[in-house]
Amino acid sequence: MIVMKFGGTSVGDAARVGQAAAIVEAQPAPRAVVVSAASGVTNLLLDAARAAAVEGDELVAKLAADIRGKHHEIAAAIGDDQERAAALAALDQLHAALDDALADVARAGKLSPRDSDRTVATGEKAMSILLAGVLRSRGTPAVHVWADRVIATDDRHGHARPDRGQTRELAAQEVLPHLDAGATVVFTGFIGRAPDGSTTTLGRGGSDYSATLLGAALDADEVQIWTDVPGVLSADPRQVPDARVVPGISYDEAQELAHFGAKVLHPRTIRPAVSLGIPVRILSTFAPHEPGTLVTREAPGSSVKAVTALTNLLLLTIDVPELEDLAAASAAVFGALHGDRIEVVAASQASSRRRMTYVVDAAGHGGCARVGQRMREALEAADIESEVGCEEDVALVAAVGAGVAAAPHTLSQLLAVLGRAGIPVLSTNQQHSNVALTVAVPAKDSARAVLTLHDVFIGPQAASARGRRRRRADMLAESLRVG
Repeated sequence: MIVMKFGGTSVGDAARVGQAAAIVEAQPAPRAVVVSAASGVTNLLLDAARAAAVEGDELVAKLAADIRGKHHEIAAAIGDDQERAAALAALDQLHAALDDALADVARAGKLSPRDSDRTVATGEKAMSILLAGVLRSRGTPAVHVWADRVIATDDRHGHARPDRGQTRELAAQEVLPHLDAGATVVFTGFIGRAPDGSTTTLGRGGSDYSATLLGAALDADEVQIWTDVPGVLSADPRQVPDARVVPGISYDEAQELAHFGAKVLHPRTIRPAVSLGIPVRILSTFAPHEPGTLVTREAPGSSVKAVTALTNLLLLTIDVPELEDLAAASAAVFGALHGDRIEVVAASQASSRRRMTYVVDAAGHGGCARVGQRMREALEAADIESEVGCEEDVALVAAVGAGVAAAPHTLSQLLAVLGRAGIPVLSTNQQHSNVALTVAVPAKDSARAVLTLHDVFIGPQAASARGRRRRRADMLAESLRVG
């Protein structure tokens, strides 16, 4: 049993939806498909909801018409007349529900998280109707199922957390009967159901998360994430032109790459698959015959597989004069960061220097002036003498690969490479998972750091192979000329 997920760019217009349908049909049944909203639709829905909250009737009407137009354009390409009419009728009901939701926002005069989720879910629901209609028009039995009947969550609208046990029970009721009857189930990504029955959303990366949640609930043999890149890359191709697809990585490596800035997977995506050992494959709808990247519990290789960077960070340093104050100081700092909802990306402690270092994502929290002062207040409240330092415009560069953090020579080599390149290292951190080494560097140097480390740890092997192939080709050409 396979669960396939298609992102917004993969179902962005009628041609892309048709291509997605062909990819689905090429996979063996039983199969379920998780879809995002067509690219651009989520933003239109959010814009409409915000406009409704400030009584922008004219703008709301225009945005609602744009959303309808996008969906009707895709529906117009459904080849079978009956299926096209059925899809348009279902869309009309969905768009009427959207109008009601926007009217409720206008009456309230504000956009609540609950109303935002109710509104934005329209994009995924419409796409599930459309892809199911396209599949049926091509002769493939298909049915759409909305995730707010299956993915059980708490009531934190905008960033709901799923209940996997209840989701498994609901999937058995709402999804399995269709699969057993031979139909392809087209499922909405990104959304779920609160205990009171209202629609929730899972937050950033929610559609990928929906796919692995559904895969775990159905005991899938494999979850496939179909996107606009050919797999997990060894670096951001905008920084490293020689970046290439990594054929296989472990769950741990995938989570570390996602945590440190790789855009292919959200860190939460892998978690439902990990508990059941379900393979996750990353594939491209634009190159469907390429093998992509397979993510499994164990993956071959013990060297650096990818280099990535996470930017727009702050580097906090906390120095305490007394060794026995380290634990209390750490508790005060973590408590203050948690209270302000500031994510700790990496942390390290050097007891010999009585220094704690935290790399944090403090976007929207006022920079060092605000965050540094907040730490000083928290430490003073805990009656701990300390010195707080803070540096802005910091990036965390990560070298990821099984075992690299357990090999001392890798860290020394990494530091030596950056030193020769004249890139200052602000702090180092060895991840407990043993699959990532990280260094904090000035953000202005992060792209150069990624390129330099990729060239040393990954690039030369491929370059040598290309050189050998080029020499063999030159020798063959020369022999043909001589012959």
